[in-house]
Amino acid sequence: MVHDGTKRGTIISKTYACLFMERSQAHSDQKMVNTGFILSTVSGVLIILQGVLHIVRAQWGLELGLGEFRRHSLMGIDFKVLGAASIVLGVMVLVGAYLIHTQGRVKEGAITVIAFSALTIVVGGGYLIGVVLGVIGGALAYSHYQPKEKPKPSQTA
Repeated sequence: MVHDGTKRGTIISKTYACLFMERSQAHSDQKMVNTGFILSTVSGVLIILQGVLHIVRAQWGLELGLGEFRRHSLMGIDFKVLGAASIVLGVMVLVGAYLIHTQGRVKEGAITVIAFSALTIVVGGGYLIGVVLGVIGGALAYSHYQPKEKPKPSQTA
């Protein structure tokens, strides 16, 4: 059997291809985590914006003399209360987005974003698009996060 080095070359090229694919997959996963961060941030901003607009609407209703009917939502809750709750939940979504952006805290941030985005349905959810973006962003970050391998401590005898 004649050995001309083609087998060795094939093994080396397969090794490089595997390394490149792993690096490419890690890069793709990081892009998805970053996309999750962006969607979560937009979600938090929309939820806060809706909260601010609820408070402004309640205040304008009082100043324009529209009475109690215009100051309350359909459920009978004051728009100021809905606005304040929406702002608090939106800030918590932004905290989760920050945790997603922080290396090593992606899972906690994704869970925070999903949980608080889902809770905002009660107060309007950032015109509902905030809920959708928050849940999608948190799910993307959670599902594509790959923890970095920690070096194993060397055992010296």
